[in-house]
Amino acid sequence: MLDNLSPHLQDRLRRLNQVDRLVGEGPVIVWLKSSLRVHENPAIDVGMQLAYSHNRPLLIYQAIDERYPHASLRHHNMLLDGAVDLHSGCKSRGLKYVLHVARKGNRQSVMQHFAKTASCIITDMFPLPPWTIWVKNVAESANCPVIEVDCHCVIPMTMFGKSVDRPFKFRDATKKMRKRLVQQSWPSIETTPVQFDGNLPFTPVNIDVEIKDLKQRINLLKHCNIDPTVLPIWQERGGETAALSRWQKFLDKNLGGYARRRNDAADPYGVSRLSAAFHYGFLSPMKVAREAATVGTKSAEKYLDELLIFREHAWHHVASVEDPYCSSNLPHWAIESWNNTSDDPRTVILHDHQIEYARSPNQLWNLCQQSLVKHGELHNNLRMTWGKAVPQWSTSLDESLSRGQNYNDKYALDGRDPSSIAGIQWCHGLFDRPFFPSLPVMGVVRKRDLETHASRLDMAKYAEYIDRPISQNNQVFIVYGDTIIEAYIARLLYDNGIDVYYIPRDATGDAGTTIQQEQLNSLPNYLKDRLNSIIGQINSDNSSDVGKNLLRGITIADLSNVKTENQSNESKLYIESETQSQSISGIFSVNLDALEEFDGAKDIHCSLRQTKVCEPKISDLPSCIWQVVEYIWPLFAVNNQPNYAVQTKLI
Repeated sequence: MLDNLSPHLQDRLRRLNQVDRLVGEGPVIVWLKSSLRVHENPAIDVGMQLAYSHNRPLLIYQAIDERYPHASLRHHNMLLDGAVDLHSGCKSRGLKYVLHVARKGNRQSVMQHFAKTASCIITDMFPLPPWTIWVKNVAESANCPVIEVDCHCVIPMTMFGKSVDRPFKFRDATKKMRKRLVQQSWPSIETTPVQFDGNLPFTPVNIDVEIKDLKQRINLLKHCNIDPTVLPIWQERGGETAALSRWQKFLDKNLGGYARRRNDAADPYGVSRLSAAFHYGFLSPMKVAREAATVGTKSAEKYLDELLIFREHAWHHVASVEDPYCSSNLPHWAIESWNNTSDDPRTVILHDHQIEYARSPNQLWNLCQQSLVKHGELHNNLRMTWGKAVPQWSTSLDESLSRGQNYNDKYALDGRDPSSIAGIQWCHGLFDRPFFPSLPVMGVVRKRDLETHASRLDMAKYAEYIDRPISQNNQVFIVYGDTIIEAYIARLLYDNGIDVYYIPRDATGDAGTTIQQEQLNSLPNYLKDRLNSIIGQINSDNSSDVGKNLLRGITIADLSNVKTENQSNESKLYIESETQSQSISGIFSVNLDALEEFDGAKDIHCSLRQTKVCEPKISDLPSCIWQVVEYIWPLFAVNNQPNYAVQTKLI
């Protein structure tokens, strides 16, 4: 069955069941999870060759599930961007592509259907749970061959796929393979198989209508069980077109200075910023490695080291261990060291929300965390320092690992990735050696001091970079009210880098009410966990106390700061401070009648509920958040479809 495949594809295959020939007359299914591109995609190429040589129809199938770790607006939006380009690319090559987005009314077990009806299933290898579990379940139930293909590594995980304790050992062990593969061109597949036109167990998403149209995209996402508090990165577009453009620009303009500039986090152009593109599979690492190798400079060699040694070492490691997240993957000396220092006193123990939302005692660490939350990225040189600080504020090794992994995966566009897992675990001793003498908390695990890093970094320049606007559009919002819902909305906007003023409706202050645990338990985890963490820190379940904690750092104003100005028969609202006057883009309040306080400019009013009756309940919070998302997204996304002027070598 596989003998007729091109040799460069055979090296990347792994059979997942015992069926060794195509079954029946059903389609060859290429199930894409994390390799969302048409160029140099081994899974698609395998599918094309198998379908053509065995006279079967071909279907390219992408599913966006709700059950992956930290499923959110941010990650879902990038996946939908990728689907737009994948749809276009498949169409240009004469391939049938369909997209299934799991959501209310559309949560069919599509792959279990294909397991019974396909003649063969090809899928891209992504060696992390839950994806590995999903693939295993399909393989066990399938009547047809199920084959995994490595689309993420230049040195296929199928050819090496072992864990070695140091990167230099991986470098030495793979030297010959690396040299050969980097020099190989990627053969194009000239044959085009017949498109599958049979019945599907679901209605595919209409890319042109439901994804490209912003209002329709938001409506689709509203029906997904995902976290809406992790907002999209407005100035980042996913998909292979943007990824190819960014790589070409870096290759032409900035690769030459990589060796000299790469460790300066205050220099945004010193690195390629392509880790998210590699994570989602928007960009072929084979193409990047090949084109970088032709440059032949010291900087190009250093870039290839990062791509082919450190990155791929992490992927091969993760592919070879049973549970990539487990602390047992750390070397014995590191585990022993953490055990020996488990009772060492910490200067301060931070609660989860203090860690997550950048309320540590250190300015540099807070800037790093803000970079993750606001911009979905963190410079790798700083990510190592960021990760090594977390144990100082955590009660145990497992708590520190969990925090580092969770907050990286939740916010970073390149999170939920073998490189991320290895990076967080490196901060705790993985792929390293002991350093003596033993120090408090860190023991003999390598220390990376925040103060030392800050001393060699232009902190003012880095802070300015992190404080940069999240959009080309300057948007200012007011939240008006006196309930915990309004306080949370203000916090949500502030955390995501949006300018917000909070105006209390009750100037006298509210004594507040008790937040019942039953109320909290009814909320999604992304809300419940934060509120419980705050309650634990302040030792109070009073709604007023919790609201004050949520409003920490947010500018408090009053109605006298809001001014009306008539322009061209239209009323414009402004908020004035001692230093500036800013046009108001939106006003959020729980109750309709509260908005009557603001005369004019009714088009920017947004009631978070549609009725004046009854007092708001904390259970209303999720629906209120979605209303805010619906309101602000078009304001920030207006210019979120850039024109890519850089001609790529693919075209």
